[in-house]
Amino acid sequence: MIRSRDIGHNSAPTGHCVQHGSARLRSLHFTLFAVCCMALFSACRHDASTGPSATPTTLRLAAGSGQTGTVGAVLATPLSVVVLDASGKTISGAEVEWDVGVGAGTVSPTTSISNSDGVAQTTWTLGTNAGNLRVSAQINGLTPVVFTATALASAATSVVATPDRAYLGVGDTIRLRAAARDQYGNDIVGQSINFSSADAAIASVSSNGLVTALAVGSARIIADVGGKADTVPVGVGLAGSSVCGPLTARTLALGEVITPDVDASGARACITAPAGLNAEYALTLISTAAAFSTVTPVDVYGFGNNAPSIAAITASVQAPSMDALALRVLDADVMSARQPASEVPRQFEADRRTMEHRELSQFVSDARAWQSARVSAARDMTSSLVLAADPKVGDAITLNGNANQACTQANSRVSRVAAVGVHSLVVADNENPTSGYTDAEYASIAATFDTLVYPLDTTAFGAPSNVSTTGRVILFFTKTVNALTPPNAGYTIGGFFFSRDLYPKTARSGFAACAGSNETEMFYLLTPDPTGIVNNNKHTKDEVTSLNLGTIAHEFQHLINAGRRLYVNTGAIPNEETWLDEGLSHIAEELLYYKMSGYTSRQNLTLAQVSAQSALFTTYASQNFSRFYQYLLSPELNSPYAPNDSLATRGATWNFLRFAAGRQGASGEAPFFRALVNSLTTGRANLSAVLGGTNAFADYLRDWTVSLIADDFSVAETAALDARYIYPAWNFRSIYPGLRFGGGNALGIYPINARSLVSGSPQRVNLAGGTSSYVRLSLPAGRSTLLSLASNGTALPTTMRFAIVRLR
Repeated sequence: MIRSRDIGHNSAPTGHCVQHGSARLRSLHFTLFAVCCMALFSACRHDASTGPSATPTTLRLAAGSGQTGTVGAVLATPLSVVVLDASGKTISGAEVEWDVGVGAGTVSPTTSISNSDGVAQTTWTLGTNAGNLRVSAQINGLTPVVFTATALASAATSVVATPDRAYLGVGDTIRLRAAARDQYGNDIVGQSINFSSADAAIASVSSNGLVTALAVGSARIIADVGGKADTVPVGVGLAGSSVCGPLTARTLALGEVITPDVDASGARACITAPAGLNAEYALTLISTAAAFSTVTPVDVYGFGNNAPSIAAITASVQAPSMDALALRVLDADVMSARQPASEVPRQFEADRRTMEHRELSQFVSDARAWQSARVSAARDMTSSLVLAADPKVGDAITLNGNANQACTQANSRVSRVAAVGVHSLVVADNENPTSGYTDAEYASIAATFDTLVYPLDTTAFGAPSNVSTTGRVILFFTKTVNALTPPNAGYTIGGFFFSRDLYPKTARSGFAACAGSNETEMFYLLTPDPTGIVNNNKHTKDEVTSLNLGTIAHEFQHLINAGRRLYVNTGAIPNEETWLDEGLSHIAEELLYYKMSGYTSRQNLTLAQVSAQSALFTTYASQNFSRFYQYLLSPELNSPYAPNDSLATRGATWNFLRFAAGRQGASGEAPFFRALVNSLTTGRANLSAVLGGTNAFADYLRDWTVSLIADDFSVAETAALDARYIYPAWNFRSIYPGLRFGGGNALGIYPINARSLVSGSPQRVNLAGGTSSYVRLSLPAGRSTLLSLASNGTALPTTMRFAIVRLR
């Protein structure tokens, strides 16, 4: 497989590759096949098309952007892209992934192959959200092409007024908001709403919806347009009556978390601030719908409250420039961070099979039967690998180094055994640049794997399979990895794991085979190149040694996961969904950081602590913080289980897995991770089952959202929080303000993106499966507010989880 550690979607055969900028190793999914440019378009005047082995350099929009349609409709013009190689020729047989933005609908197909003219296309069916929508086409490593469309609301089917009920004292006023909406809940612009009172002696209403309470009693305010109407009951009490009417007011203690009461028309809560104290609150919402494409609209309304008085965590946060990631201590308290070199803000649907999945799926049954026969019959227990049963330094070995095809076009690399460890075998390509590692240095690398990475990952995820029968994992240092990075690319592909190597190489006993397999557990790794022989990209030994260690920890989880699903847990679906597989590998990186720093996952690490060992944090922990930063900027657009491979998804998945592991207790963390790796199911079903079922998983998601805004808000507030909302590993509010992005000023805040709720001004939120929203508000001492939540004037679906927490 060729999955990524950091950016880029896997449009190549599934695998794992790692990239770094000038100062930091990062991961990049690279494409096996390039998308092509079509000769008949004026932008691509080329008289020849290359085949799928060519490397793409430019992806261009051909047709389909800028269309307008009604929500739910199929756009008339297919989306088309073309791609050029470095010589300006188009490429046929290229694989293009199509990524659909939140609420943007669907495309068919989600992966397309460029034709003989170099054109790849798909058909876009608009989603149910009106507005500006986007779909992007991407080949990994290239700038994606973004298509936009304008979705218009369909015909009005209802009128929805907000709030759904109101309570006033005589002389009080409230302004109702109302809109005509289509069947999906989209507001229809330009419709004039008529307001009237069915009980004018009790409450009057102006033409713009301002309701005035006149006498004690009950009134009905009607909002209508075009024969469709909504009625808002208004209860009027004596002057000075509570805005909550008959609802019981709750005075929350600091750190207390409650869930609003639910009825057929929505959810609501009456909250009163303590006497003599201005109070701050946050409402958290998260959709736990299984499908990322399922979008739930939520109307949030508050009456009697103020906007939050503390603006620090609601300040406008701008995404930094997307250059190479590096964190380093600049002074005692402030660290600098730069973002990845090429931004791919929303990656592709990661549960779609990449080319490798499609290519290898035909071999799964035969591979399992092959391995079972070898073990049960105790025959043919040597692999096709040309290697002595007892390998020794200096032994010759030939390995397929093709990173672009799974089972064909082998790139035979004549190599030598450079070091033999207990669990490792270090192999060096004979054509590697000179001035590389010595055999003594290779032996040190083998020892580090045996004593550090191997026990670390196997404890957390389980033992690897043993296809080679040697009990060793090959660490293959080869210039073919260096060659994957173009000159002056601004990133480096540092290594990968390719699951094709777990499959039989030679057809035998009726079993089909993958001829490109090396038939062993192995990684492909960057080799030192101090003088830049390969593509003029220089890599010193110290740099490569540091960078490869994190790569190996990350890729070893992928290897364990793939091998156990294929040969150990033989009833399992053979390939874990990308978001969960990558999240577990980011956990592996984090575990390496803990091991090397001497910290544990339950110390609530602060900026001062990570700064004390800044080099280790930079190398082994900073990437998770960078990815999670992308999530914090846009939680309403990103999900920990989104079917894509975006930076934000990776950050959210890592963060949620770490939170969930923290809930298991110190002794329960490794069993939690092992259960995920050794499951028969994949993705959300896997995670849900390990956490106790659908409802338990939904509760975890709700509690996670509370923790992200409430934990470490203040010492006193955290001390009062229930343990369910505590994040024991990291103090994000301490670390993030000290990070400096793109060489600019220190961030200064914890960058969670939250909305402000003002009395009488509803907030409308659209949440896809796994996305969340944070709504902040304040109350003057002794005052009350009535908060209400509804979905198009009706009850919220059971998949919507929400909570209110007092922060101050």
